[in-house]
Amino acid sequence: MKYIVIGATGYIGSYLFEHLKKDGYDVIGTSRKCRNTDEIIYYDIQKNDIRTIISDIHDKNITAIICIAETNIDRCYEYYKQAYDINVRKTKKLIHELSREGIHSIFFSSDNVFDGERGNYTEESPTHAVNQYGKMKEEMEQYLLANELNSCVLRISKTVSLKEEKQNIFTEWANQVKSGTNRCIRGNIISFTYMDDIYQACLLASQKQLHGLYNIVADRAYSRAELAGKFYDELGVQVHIQECELGDFPFKDTRPLNIGMSNGKFKRETGYQFVDMDSVIQMYISNLKSNKIGE
Repeated sequence: MKYIVIGATGYIGSYLFEHLKKDGYDVIGTSRKCRNTDEIIYYDIQKNDIRTIISDIHDKNITAIICIAETNIDRCYEYYKQAYDINVRKTKKLIHELSREGIHSIFFSSDNVFDGERGNYTEESPTHAVNQYGKMKEEMEQYLLANELNSCVLRISKTVSLKEEKQNIFTEWANQVKSGTNRCIRGNIISFTYMDDIYQACLLASQKQLHGLYNIVADRAYSRAELAGKFYDELGVQVHIQECELGDFPFKDTRPLNIGMSNGKFKRETGYQFVDMDSVIQMYISNLKSNKIGE
């Protein structure tokens, strides 16, 4: 099995790329941030044709993991045309070209395809996005499920990892210890997604040649306030968690509130067991404390 991580220098793409290498898989990555190396090939989804990259690959058993996207909700609203070109128009073309070459694609969708009115969404739940980012993902889901039947859509949520990096909400919460206050949206319920679960789901989707739609999230959904409380309790610090209304935040586009999802379909079909958030928090804080001791 050969893997191509398209967008191998982003938050999720870099994790998948590095772990595929570490685990001994045959993998190449693409990036528009760097020039060609032995492992990373320059590729700009808005300018380049993916066929120039895959034409030199003779392996017939290939999975492409699509990690290129504009994921910032407000940027998708403010720079709609550019975001739509990346997230929809060029991504449709990319996956279509991969499919024509017989390459199995894994595409990441989002919990923002839902309106957030009720939560506990399954793969059968009707979608009704309320922001532009969610509408782009919603359009991609519908297109892939109707037209690219060999593709696999993994619908993920707010992603957490064990690394101290700005995209990781645990790092954001740790940094708020200095101010003593954590402001979060009241009623914002999320099925947070552990980064290693995404990695393992990609491996299973590739090995089993899964197609269709799967929710890839932890077993339980939490409000931001509840999970932040668990985080600070484990860290052993006192931080005031202030729940505010959605309108109290200067967002350019709206956010759905209750976007908890069910992972039952993926568990039934693969037997995979997701890591619970209590364990992820413990591992993150253990790493955080170890890094502080080592400084």
